[in-house]
Amino acid sequence: MTATLKFPIMGYIKIRLIVKNGYKWLAELIGADLEIEVSEEDFVVD
Repeated sequence: MTATLKFPIMGYIKIRLIVKNGYKWLAELIGADLEIEVSEEDFVVD
């Protein structure tokens, strides 16, 4: 599932949600090959 960050991280706004852990998600920054942890209030599902 893909989503859009409300605020860019390293210039990227598109993420791919991988695993939900409580109210946070492990996500991949699309185009950067990096994984980050984001809370549900930091993004909008596409």
